[in-house]
Amino acid sequence: MDFIGIKSDEELFSDIPSSIRKKGIPISRGISEYEVMRLAEEIGSANTGYNYANFMGCGIYDRIIPSAVDSVIGRSEFITSYTPYQAEFSQGMLQSLFEYQSLISDLTGMDMTNSSIYDGATALGEAVRMAHRINEKTEILVPENLYRSKMDVIHSYSSGLNLKFISYSFEKKTGYIDLEDLASKISANTSAIICENPNSFGVIDPNVMKVQEIKGEALLITYVDPVSLGVVVPPGSYGADISVSEGQQLGIHREFGGPLLGLFSFRKEYLRKSPGRIIGLTSDSKGKRAFVMTIQTREQHIRREKATSNICTNQALMALASAVYLSIVGPEGIRKIANVTISQAKKLKDAVSSVRGYDAKFLSGTSFSDVLVRMPGDPADIQRALFEKGILGPIPSSSLFPNLEAFAKSGFFSVTEKTSDGNIRFLADSLGAIQ
Repeated sequence: MDFIGIKSDEELFSDIPSSIRKKGIPISRGISEYEVMRLAEEIGSANTGYNYANFMGCGIYDRIIPSAVDSVIGRSEFITSYTPYQAEFSQGMLQSLFEYQSLISDLTGMDMTNSSIYDGATALGEAVRMAHRINEKTEILVPENLYRSKMDVIHSYSSGLNLKFISYSFEKKTGYIDLEDLASKISANTSAIICENPNSFGVIDPNVMKVQEIKGEALLITYVDPVSLGVVVPPGSYGADISVSEGQQLGIHREFGGPLLGLFSFRKEYLRKSPGRIIGLTSDSKGKRAFVMTIQTREQHIRREKATSNICTNQALMALASAVYLSIVGPEGIRKIANVTISQAKKLKDAVSSVRGYDAKFLSGTSFSDVLVRMPGDPADIQRALFEKGILGPIPSSSLFPNLEAFAKSGFFSVTEKTSDGNIRFLADSLGAIQ
């Protein structure tokens, strides 16, 4: 306490507002370990929402995580390791990241994957910067319905580059990319086109695969759902130059909104323009297999003006979790999970649309996890009413894309393979009861 300059341990918590603080927890001296655990469970039971029917998603999803994932990443050699600067001491982590790169490249159908980036939104920001480095053009075409949070991160990451962001629209009936509008906005100065699949409406968009035919010299950046790639055509198959994702679904617990994982894949000819780092396979002085950080053009390691990113750390443990998850579920498992998700989304669409006043949007298309629903009242009020009944959701669309006034009275309900038919019936019944 003398060393850090405080007079009492209370000063350690001075930043926490007094209005939400409690004066200690009533634990007597000499209490046993079992009694401490029981008391902690009793205190924790005051939290609400843990056992609620969860219909919240839109980027972070409640999926089944095999127990082996936590078992592996909880091993001391993984959970305590940091950036593997000294390859001779870090072969286990380096090999794990090498396998991660291989698995994500297989999943996306792309040539290369880095390891790794903070989250999906920052991966999208890095993709925009990378595209500008490749062709030095300054116009970025962005979906009109891109989440505001993603757009905010892109603006932050591209600050100082003098980029111009131009939005293109979607077909009002299907939610798909309006290819005609997109084509009209592509110019000789277009650096990149950002496309999402599934898009921000949760709809699997077949028009994304037609963008390659009209993009000209512009680069194609895709933002995809990694689990959907169990059944959806991967971005590498329709000409994507850079593909990014939020990897939380691949074996990472939600934990109040984090930690997350940015997946970042690209075509091999752009390797020297990519951010982050690449783990490579080589041979040591004795001819044995060895893993090294092959590319690491971060500003920590080289002159700032030559760095390709300001990524000061990485998500190695989360990348490992996704590699373990994909290794366990395998190709057939990820396909099954994706199919179940699509099936449950269809059931949710039908169930919610059967309730008077509620109208699931884009019925002609295939929704993946997120289902957009028009509601008879304020989605925030409906969210509060459902919470009282033990249901989490919906997420008001106005909080995601506030500029789309046509969806002001709409919200998202989301499903995963954990969403049971009983959960969906419970939601429909509850919606009917709160009108």
